[in-house]
Amino acid sequence: MIKIGRVTVSLEMREVYLDDRLLQVGSRAFDILELLILARGKTVTKDEILRRVWPNSVVEENNIHVQLSALRKILGADRHAICTISGQGYRLTVPAEGSARVGLPEAIHGGQAGVARLSGLPVCHAPLIGRDGALAEITRALNGTPIVTLLGPGGIGKTQLGIAVARSIAAASDMEVCFVTLAGVENTQGVVSTIAGALGVGRADDDVALQSLVATLRGRKLLVMLDNCEHVIDAAATVCELLVQTSADLRILATSREPLRTRDEKFYWVAPLDIPDAGANSQAILACSSVRMFLAQMRAFNADVDTEPGSLDMVAAICRRLDGVPLALELAAARAAVFGIRKTVSGLDDRFHFLTGGRRTASPRQQTLEATLDWSYQLLSATERIVLHRLGIFPARFSLEAACAVAACERLSHNEVTEAVVGLASKCVVMTTLDSKTKEYFLLETTREYALRKLYESDEADEVLARSAAYLAWFYEQPHGRGFRTATLGNNLGAQSVASR
Repeated sequence: MIKIGRVTVSLEMREVYLDDRLLQVGSRAFDILELLILARGKTVTKDEILRRVWPNSVVEENNIHVQLSALRKILGADRHAICTISGQGYRLTVPAEGSARVGLPEAIHGGQAGVARLSGLPVCHAPLIGRDGALAEITRALNGTPIVTLLGPGGIGKTQLGIAVARSIAAASDMEVCFVTLAGVENTQGVVSTIAGALGVGRADDDVALQSLVATLRGRKLLVMLDNCEHVIDAAATVCELLVQTSADLRILATSREPLRTRDEKFYWVAPLDIPDAGANSQAILACSSVRMFLAQMRAFNADVDTEPGSLDMVAAICRRLDGVPLALELAAARAAVFGIRKTVSGLDDRFHFLTGGRRTASPRQQTLEATLDWSYQLLSATERIVLHRLGIFPARFSLEAACAVAACERLSHNEVTEAVVGLASKCVVMTTLDSKTKEYFLLETTREYALRKLYESDEADEVLARSAAYLAWFYEQPHGRGFRTATLGNNLGAQSVASR
């Protein structure tokens, strides 16, 4: 995002905001603004503007004046930032904050910026909050490898981040960018045909041969964003690996809830938005990206939030309890716009019934919080489901040893539980810590609530709780057990048993 006075510009999304309010900017006016920004304070000549904005037309210079007048009106008090250099052209005279461009793959350098062809790439009308560092890091990753996979649980914002990366690359190169969603695909042929249809090789409902698709891609400077791979992960991996091995100029940016595990792949774990610490002051709360997103969503529903400490504390509590997950925050903001902040805080105690009513245009699995988790749950093996239920009793971080002690029994061995935990972690259902010498695991609060519901729908809740209590009794007898970070487990088991029934 680029700041010019009070105005924020996203070159990636081709959008302009004034205090988080989306402004209407014509495409030619935006093209001129983009040229001025990318010039980094240098003069842009009238000929350069005409070639960029009207490449195949003969127009009068007055057309430039009309578009510049529109831009200056948008900038308002900062209108003088666009300076006319007599007899030469125009210059942006104020520093544009955050305008440094990130690195791009060598394969996509060499053309005039902004002439790339976009195929099916959705336009996002909301600013991408809290992802500037991720955008730059993912773009750099594409410089060194042909396949980058964005990983994370449902609703974490993988698709929106991927779209922003694709637009960033398109804005700075002549690379073709194609968006392909695999949400409705069921098999390898469906993956091939859907990609082929998006690239104009054939129709999405035709049976296109994989080798035919490969042949048409040779020599094309192309970025394919492959969205929603997790339910056809084997097929997507096979197709992606073959495509990049036959075309040096091809890049694939995939989104999935688990890695493709191809030969030429890097992973990027999409983290939740940062959340305020308990007891944080107002300034610290407002600095958190989860809070900024929640407030932006509230404003989108024409509902303002009082920024007094009491109200901000409740907003902070909502963001913490929803773990900074963007989809959950969006659903909560929609409810808060109707019921108020205080009711929304209490509504999270029954979040799966309360957080419903997502966007009508969203896919069914993103219209409610429960549907998002149901989608991930259906992709688990039977053993992974059982182990997930049992791990729901952990209210904080736990070790693999603790997971095996609680989840293993005569029906599941330690090895089976270990494999299930690894599988749950790779599918972004179980989270792992990265800041300790010994790897530990934990569930996001919403995932844990979901797991507990499944546990109490089964016949083994009492047995799992008994094994948990026995493990804790043994653990605390050990010298290393004192002060263990999951010491709250014993205090919470009884409360969970009552609340979850």
